[in-house]
Amino acid sequence: MKKVINRDFLDISEWIGSIPKIFDSEGSIVYQARNTLKRISHGNTDFVVKRYAVPIFINRLAYTFFRKSKAQRAFENAARLTDYGIKTPCPVAYMELKRCGLLHSSYFVSLADDSPYMMRQYVDFVNSGEEIIKQFARFTKLIHDNNILHLDYSPGNILFSVDGDGKASFSIIDLNRMRFDVPLTREERLRNFRRLTRSDEVLKIMIDEYASLCGWDKREAFEEAAGYSRVFWEKTDRKIALKKKLKKTK
Repeated sequence: MKKVINRDFLDISEWIGSIPKIFDSEGSIVYQARNTLKRISHGNTDFVVKRYAVPIFINRLAYTFFRKSKAQRAFENAARLTDYGIKTPCPVAYMELKRCGLLHSSYFVSLADDSPYMMRQYVDFVNSGEEIIKQFARFTKLIHDNNILHLDYSPGNILFSVDGDGKASFSIIDLNRMRFDVPLTREERLRNFRRLTRSDEVLKIMIDEYASLCGWDKREAFEEAAGYSRVFWEKTDRKIALKKKLKKTK
């Protein structure tokens, strides 16, 4: 097993190494689909462990010989975000297990983030959160201005808390698909909003604030962003409808 640990957590190296063995029997499930996310406690500290599904054969070859595993990318990207001052759960470790010489399963461990809110609450409605949405647009511009592109920038991957003065603190998760150090074009910036909301009202608040900070025409920026969003959600709806249709035929 390959095991890489953040130096701040070397004192619990033995426990971290036991995670693949205890994963199925300990902790509570946070999310489960293709990958499984669990919250597991050790001592007085809560950790979140993500176990990535076993890749298909061709990807097992790729991750073994040509590409970094998703777990390694999540760990390294979290460290890079922290260096930029962008909040994300503290990366603790990643592990890779092989079978027959090829990557089989991998794990990414971070500290638990107890931010009480997700941007999911603004997927369809403003919900009296116009100021939070504007702050989120400013946070997104900070990410973009650092030449960082989160390729799965979606409401479930953005957590936040709000202090007594109404200031939001945002944290991003699910980091294995990111791009760094390449200046973003206007199109890339506006396309990055496409997964965030189906609501034109919510999107307009975001884009108006973002465009104002960039010195762009708000109407033109919104129309461009709304076009990218519309294409994304139409494609998503077609996929959902096809899956339902295939399920009925089985």
